[in-house]
Amino acid sequence: MQFTIHEKGLKLNDTQRDYIMEKVDHLKTYSDRVNDESTQVRIDVEMNKMKTTNKNFTVQITMFVPNSVIRAEVYSTSIEEGTDLAVEKLKKQIERYKEKTNRRDQSGKWIPASTLEEISAEAVQDKPEAVVTFSKKKSFTLDPMHEEEAIEQMELLGHQFFAFYNADSERFNIAYKREDQTYGLLDFGLNRE
Repeated sequence: MQFTIHEKGLKLNDTQRDYIMEKVDHLKTYSDRVNDESTQVRIDVEMNKMKTTNKNFTVQITMFVPNSVIRAEVYSTSIEEGTDLAVEKLKKQIERYKEKTNRRDQSGKWIPASTLEEISAEAVQDKPEAVVTFSKKKSFTLDPMHEEEAIEQMELLGHQFFAFYNADSERFNIAYKREDQTYGLLDFGLNRE
């Protein structure tokens, strides 16, 4: 794994850096794919200025593993607590990542299950497979709207996020409300490769 640590609004001391590196480095024991040398780990530690809470630190860990991205973000009262909480979230996500039997590469082609996954699948072959189905499906016709309208609509509905077709960029977007009561925007484009 290759690590990069980014600080915003604070300066980490060597003890804190070592603590973070040790905890995140331990994640490689959960999966060989995570321990791959091509895996890049970006750790962002930020000092918050939220007056409504005593959680003054944001710890965000993003792992760029083969064919996927695993990410955890937590707000905490200390850097060590934030690191521990983020690592716990990542452990669960790594387990899910390991259990996936079908993955797609960047071109959209299916990647076959590994030998280890095939062996484990044979061991639990007696168990009936769970069929994933949606219990409810809804269809909508999207009218183009501006970002401000989307935020207003989201607030009117009392939701934490709102999907819309952006009239300015002519792309699909999701507006969402962050824990610090600011807004975020996810902008989706198509990969035409």
